[in-house]
Amino acid sequence: MASNPNYVKKQLAVDTVSWTAVVAPIDCMGVAIKNSAPVNLLIRTDSGDATTQDTIPAGSVETISVPRHSAGVQDAGSGTRFFTGDTIAYLQAASGTGPAQLTFVR
Repeated sequence: MASNPNYVKKQLAVDTVSWTAVVAPIDCMGVAIKNSAPVNLLIRTDSGDATTQDTIPAGSVETISVPRHSAGVQDAGSGTRFFTGDTIAYLQAASGTGPAQLTFVR
């Protein structure tokens, strides 16, 4: 039986050869990428552009957390940030292989 559909965890296999897409399995406002590998992970928002690259050190977590505004605020701040199927980022292991633990919150 699946848990609440507003909170989803996934494991993503990463290697040193390809940039692996982090894809939203649900419409979500929050995303966390935990580096559970014993090596650094590289993260890019554009797989073909090295200027978008950062490092998630071994054992660390990269979090995208966006609060919702109250109903009285007149802007797009209360909408979904990532829709089901959206590519959020790309990951690659700096060496070796390892899983990334992904958490998505609606």
